[in-house]
Amino acid sequence: MLLGSLNHVSITVSDLDEAMGFFRPVLRLLGFSVAEPIRDPSSGSRLTVNLNPNGLALNVWEASPALAGERFEVYAPGLHHIAFNVARHAEIDALHALLMELGAEILDGPAEFPYAEDGQGYYAIYFRGPDGLKLEAVHMPGLEALYRTRGLI
Repeated sequence: MLLGSLNHVSITVSDLDEAMGFFRPVLRLLGFSVAEPIRDPSSGSRLTVNLNPNGLALNVWEASPALAGERFEVYAPGLHHIAFNVARHAEIDALHALLMELGAEILDGPAEFPYAEDGQGYYAIYFRGPDGLKLEAVHMPGLEALYRTRGLI
């Protein structure tokens, strides 16, 4: 399972402290350990390295001052969105409640969506994070069943 798996995803935000006010509770709910900011010795930029038990890191970097005013655009070249798995349907609902507390913009859901490779559909929520980043959390029953048979959840 190591070959081709993601090691980390790095995103850039205009204000690291403000962004972590959003990401800290969201990432914790999604099972990540959330780190305090550190300074990258080569660039001088501050970042957090947030680890998921499955080995994936989501690194949140602070933008250079000259670019901090730029806003994320979903359909511009580059990143479209980041989707996080959850193990249970109820975890989408818990995330939705947290997002409402945080005042996040909900783009779609929580709802059942029909498209999934196994034909079972999935339950998801799409929302905006800091700087307009598009994020998703998804519960796929087929994936949950596969992980259960392997004793991974």
